[in-house]
Amino acid sequence: MTYDDLHMITHWAQVVQLRDDDLLTPAELVLINAASRGETANISQRVPNHKAPHVLIRAALLRYLILGGCKDFQTQPSGITVNGAWIGGLLDLRFTRAHGPIDFFNCHLAQRAELVQLRADGLAIVNCILVDGINASRVQVSGNVTLNGSRSDGKISLSGSEIGGHLSCVHATLRNPGRSAIKAQGMSVSSSVLLEGTVAEGMVSLLGARIDGQLVCIGSDLSNPAGHALQAQSARIQGDVLCCYANSTGEVSFLGAEIGGVLDCSHGTLRNPDGLALNAQRLVVREGFVWRRIKGLTGTVDLTSAHVGDLWDDHESWVKTDGLFLSGFIYDILHGGIDVGERLAWLKKGAISRREFYPQPYEQLAKLLRDTGHKSDARDIMVAKEKEQRRASRTRWRRERQWRRDLVAAGQLPDSDRADAFAKLSARRPVDEELARLVMLFPPDGAPSFTDALTLQLARQQFRAEQNSYILRKKLRSIGSVIADRIFGLVVGYGHRPERSFYVLITLIAIGWFLADRAWKEGDFAPTIGPVLMSPGWQALATDVRVQNPAQVWSDKYMLAPDGATVLTEGRDYETFHPLAYAVDVVVPIISLGQEASWAPSTTRGPWGWWLWWIRWLLTAFGWIVTAIGAAAVTGVIRRD
Repeated sequence: MTYDDLHMITHWAQVVQLRDDDLLTPAELVLINAASRGETANISQRVPNHKAPHVLIRAALLRYLILGGCKDFQTQPSGITVNGAWIGGLLDLRFTRAHGPIDFFNCHLAQRAELVQLRADGLAIVNCILVDGINASRVQVSGNVTLNGSRSDGKISLSGSEIGGHLSCVHATLRNPGRSAIKAQGMSVSSSVLLEGTVAEGMVSLLGARIDGQLVCIGSDLSNPAGHALQAQSARIQGDVLCCYANSTGEVSFLGAEIGGVLDCSHGTLRNPDGLALNAQRLVVREGFVWRRIKGLTGTVDLTSAHVGDLWDDHESWVKTDGLFLSGFIYDILHGGIDVGERLAWLKKGAISRREFYPQPYEQLAKLLRDTGHKSDARDIMVAKEKEQRRASRTRWRRERQWRRDLVAAGQLPDSDRADAFAKLSARRPVDEELARLVMLFPPDGAPSFTDALTLQLARQQFRAEQNSYILRKKLRSIGSVIADRIFGLVVGYGHRPERSFYVLITLIAIGWFLADRAWKEGDFAPTIGPVLMSPGWQALATDVRVQNPAQVWSDKYMLAPDGATVLTEGRDYETFHPLAYAVDVVVPIISLGQEASWAPSTTRGPWGWWLWWIRWLLTAFGWIVTAIGAAAVTGVIRRD
């Protein structure tokens, strides 16, 4: 006896005829009996592994009972519950209204169930085998949709569905490699979506979904190496997104999503070697983002323009990323470590995007540190930002110089090689005015020419001259930038460490103090006032070879006369020399202590005087520079924010 698929059943008389003709399977008789009493149809206790009469329930009869039967045979409001059956044929419930919930436990669905726009009080497919998935697009279920423990070898489609309870797909196995394992685009769920422990081969798509509860992916294993492992772009999730202990192969995308709770990726493993492991561009997380104790990560993490409330992270997890984009990333509170060295490594890794430097990540962290009382650390961050920003500018100039050199070199190649060179340059920069000019100066053979050869030759020479001039200007600008940056950074920390100017002044004064002290003790100083220099007393001492330090002897109160008697000196009322005061007078331009106006080193009396005479000009110049920059930084002329 064979049991072919039944035609559509709409009346109880059809069922009676099948029963009378002994065309109903034992399993179907159990189902009818259970449906009349509102009980579970217990066919077997495990999923059937082959089609046999004692487990076979044909889809046409099942459909008739799910829809409530008819006036001659009405099912109970508790709906239809089947355990351990083989569902044969196409279960077609498209555009229908089920009479109560639909529950399948330990069943084998041999064909893809069609549930498009089904309305039901609940839908449970638990520990079942779905040979070709299910098509439940735009279903309206007032209760829960449960797929726990089921195995599907096709697409589970829930696109556009409305679920009044939760969607639970816990510890399920979903296989549709290279395609969608779950397609729930635009789905609306009034409670949570539970994917805990689920293994999916194929994309899990929640694109544009609305979830009023949580999205739980704890311990799940999502794999789609050629595309998205989890696609939650533009999703709106009111609660938490828990991806801790999850494994993903392929891109996990929360692009433009909004999460009302916490996004927790702790203890997870993300793999996408050729692309984005985590795409969180423009992601908004109201409460916080947990990025701690990441087990493994291959690929890039993109947090461009993301905004999270709290950031829980650790340095070890960020180090694992192959690439990191932090431009525009905003976090209100930082719960991770504030080790400046580790944070600078994090920022340096994430502030470069497509070879361009973005200062915002540095400024974001510095602002947060200032607001939380870590002002010294904030200044260190801003100093590092200035260094990296200036280095990036010079790198950009270097690339532009090299580009111009390549243009000049291409224009000097033989005709046979020039076309290939132009093609390579065009591949590097498809749109470039200078390259377009160069190509116009070398028209292909046979192309009409609107200028004579001499004009073309002159134009080519002018092009080379312009490029070489540009290269030289950028080179000089780069050298000047390096010098200015070194001075600016050393003196005031790019405006963020104005106290450094004081330390630099102290250093310059100490150098001047040492040199002035040595020159004075060696007798290499002389008065600067003309009448004093020409006075007989000074001339007598200055020309006396027996006097090794005439300046000191002349300015002391007493001196020994030739006869050995102690007499008053002529210079006892002159400005008394002090090496520290002299150094301050030379270095600090805004004050005058009278030392430099009264004393000067002599270049002819000894080497210390010679050295000091020259070095004092440098000390004065540096003193002016340091004082001016320091004053500008302190008064706010140099902006620090």
